[in-house]
Amino acid sequence: MSKVYFLLCIHNHQPIGNFEYVIEEAYQKAYKPFIDIMYEYAEFKFALHCSGILWDYFLEKHPEYIEIVKEMVKRGQLELISGGYYEPILSSIPQKDRIGQIKMMNEFLNNTFNVQVQGLWLTERIWEQTIVKDIVDAGIKYTLVDDYVFYSAGINRVENPELTDYYLTEEEGRLLYVFPISQTLRYFIPFKPVEDVINLFSKFLKPNEIVSLTMGDDGEKFGIWPKTYEHVYKDGWLKKFVEEVLKNSQWLQTTTLSEFINLKPPKQRIYLPTASYFEMGEWCLPTSTQQLFEELIKNLDNIPHNQAILQFLRGGYWKNFFSKYPESNNMHKKMLFLSEKIRNSKDKKLIQTFYKSQCNCAYWHGVFGGLYLPHLREAIYQNLINVEKQVIKKGVYVKDFDKDASEEILLSTEKFSLYIKPSYGGSAYELDLKQYDKNLLNVVSRKKEAYHRRLIEFESNNVKIDPQQVKTIHDLVLVREEGLSKKLYYDWYQRYSFLDHFLHPDTKFENFYKCQYGEQGNFTIEKYQIEEIDKKNFEVILSRIGNVWIGNNSYQLKITKKFVVDDSQSCISCSYEIKNLSNTKIDLWFLSELNMLVFNQQQNISQEVETDCYKIFDEVKKFGVEIKSDQKKLFWIFPIETISLSEAGFERTFQGVCIAINSKFSLQKEEIYTTKIIVEIK
Repeated sequence: MSKVYFLLCIHNHQPIGNFEYVIEEAYQKAYKPFIDIMYEYAEFKFALHCSGILWDYFLEKHPEYIEIVKEMVKRGQLELISGGYYEPILSSIPQKDRIGQIKMMNEFLNNTFNVQVQGLWLTERIWEQTIVKDIVDAGIKYTLVDDYVFYSAGINRVENPELTDYYLTEEEGRLLYVFPISQTLRYFIPFKPVEDVINLFSKFLKPNEIVSLTMGDDGEKFGIWPKTYEHVYKDGWLKKFVEEVLKNSQWLQTTTLSEFINLKPPKQRIYLPTASYFEMGEWCLPTSTQQLFEELIKNLDNIPHNQAILQFLRGGYWKNFFSKYPESNNMHKKMLFLSEKIRNSKDKKLIQTFYKSQCNCAYWHGVFGGLYLPHLREAIYQNLINVEKQVIKKGVYVKDFDKDASEEILLSTEKFSLYIKPSYGGSAYELDLKQYDKNLLNVVSRKKEAYHRRLIEFESNNVKIDPQQVKTIHDLVLVREEGLSKKLYYDWYQRYSFLDHFLHPDTKFENFYKCQYGEQGNFTIEKYQIEEIDKKNFEVILSRIGNVWIGNNSYQLKITKKFVVDDSQSCISCSYEIKNLSNTKIDLWFLSELNMLVFNQQQNISQEVETDCYKIFDEVKKFGVEIKSDQKKLFWIFPIETISLSEAGFERTFQGVCIAINSKFSLQKEEIYTTKIIVEIK
């Protein structure tokens, strides 16, 4: 008997915090039409994974989807597979949470669809051998991983350009079956003509042998990816594909992954290296290294034996996103801190809220929005803060919260959690408003990305932009507005708050906005010392002795800054003392910088204002912020906007508003200048 089995697994997911209209569009254009067509063909078997976020959405908004899936499961057409309920990267969360998230999904699928799941969808297909034990302990028998990972383990790519069937791996004696996902099929389906896909299957027919090919991929490519809705449904690609597969049932069949395990034993034992799909290895590299990697890949076609070389070519490690994006690291380490705090909790609602904070999407960035989408970061912090205010008592804590080998300070009151980082300019990097479950300082700095080169190349060609779709001589490029390459500005520091600058006398507003100015001091990102902590009154005093350069001369200064959290006034304050330690009079231009994520209709406006109080209102959470100075000063206000890639193409994304408070003064020897900044929540 000669047969080729096509093992199809569809993965559907939307991030925690995504806009409802986005999820609804995905439902109408991808999830629903796909399942409707598949329902018409009961003989076509496949597997389906939906993240818990989507199962929750379907239960509330579209119970008809649940009912269709129930019927398809009941008649044996559809196998449901598990995963972490809120789609975490399993290797990035603690062991207890891994097992808990998988068991939560297992229980949901059992209670809702009356199934005992055997398979698991591995989030972003990020594999680490050490997670095998936890996956198996959660009741799972198999998972799917990209074929690239198998080649990285040593399977000869030249001899085996396509991997078939499945393999066996083991960790501490736990056995797990692993199916290799075909990259070729991922690129063929649903983009190539149906005849080409069927022809590809036919190449694997072997006399008196059954062989399987596996494709696991995102359901969004069947309707949400650009132009796929018209291609897959209106032009009939999916319907034609299903009918052609069934038409060739004498030699080509579909089955579920668990059924194929019963048809044929695993090919061999294998131990897979830490990896994901090939592109993920590119994205997690530092920007300059990523550019080198992209150049190498681009030139591979001109290199002899390139397939053999490709086998040994790999990018970076997913967890280095925490190095590449400190904002991601701050969220992740807060999550780890809280995981430890709720380790022994029996409160299911609390645990569920915490699990939501582990949704992977806001922790990294590739070619879609991810970390650069503020509403996704907001959702992560919302759940983290909700948990923190239930488990962290009022008090002052000194601890290495972000795991950088330096201690931070947490001032936790009834209304606020203020995180201070002495090692980074004595700045504040998180201010949680507990009433609103919001981190006010949730701002991403403007970073150079490898794909910015493509934008610059595109716009330098002076091609007339079609807002819907634009092609360059290199790749397809989508651009949301003209002139984006002229708005590429890069920050040399993290956009925290109460950052201390000394500006060159020629600095203009535009220079500081573009982060292209002369920094005359060494206080902005350098280490401050902890002088005093008053736990009773929630006060912290930091200081630093540093230098400021005026012309060719260096002068010594001491900055002392006192943070106070005052619930009675619903505010935090930072009082400055700047002392001249040099032997001569000096003229200084001091600027204290704050960055806040506040959404309102005027968030993209830049302005220079002489005032002692600047007011902002958050129209989403419905609260006001007043930034006050002890005297009237020049306030520079401007948006922090990144140019990043999303599904829609290159776009400008609001990350927060910068409030820069200017002070110009002269100091005699040993003279002290004082000023105070207050952030009050209304």
